[in-house]
Amino acid sequence: MFDLSRSVHNLPGTNKPLRVAVRQLHWFKAAFHKHVALCGEAMACEFAIDDVKLASAFVRWLDSVDRQRPKEKADRREFFQFAPSLVLREFVADMPIKAASAPARVDPKSPAAFWPEGYVVTTFCLTVYAATMDQEFHIDVHISQMVDDLRSWWSFRENANEDMDYAAGFFQRLLGQQPNWWMPSNFSARTRSVDDVDNTNAPPPN
Repeated sequence: MFDLSRSVHNLPGTNKPLRVAVRQLHWFKAAFHKHVALCGEAMACEFAIDDVKLASAFVRWLDSVDRQRPKEKADRREFFQFAPSLVLREFVADMPIKAASAPARVDPKSPAAFWPEGYVVTTFCLTVYAATMDQEFHIDVHISQMVDDLRSWWSFRENANEDMDYAAGFFQRLLGQQPNWWMPSNFSARTRSVDDVDNTNAPPPN
């Protein structure tokens, strides 16, 4: 399984709270580059990073977070859990990395081999999320075993190609949450009762 602890310790240092640092492009970019380098070494795969796409994804994510930020303090922790799924959505919408070759040091039937770019950006989001939750709420993050399930990644890639919002729902499932598949990237929608919308929590077709 993905080594979350190692990835967290690989993040660049900062004298600011992570919730602040992650909203600054300089730290975000440095963290992303370090994570890609770590994954590339572990997977024996060279990745090219498009910093223009990376910066664009970062700006779109900040805009989405600022527009959806809840007013109620009671929703703060839940929004912290939700926000990283929006990062993954933006990465999938315009992937900022590209593998130069197939990974040589992973199981050919693993998600990392199937979609190395998607695997790296997803684990980056999980890494920053876990570090932030530990710092803010002293919570140990547990990732679903689905992170190593190739069938789930097939579904993720196929559905995300048709609708990038699916990426947000996939990320939420990795954390053991049940997304609102109608609007997985809408924070207020995912908190509604299932009685408000028929089949709100039903998974989308593959």
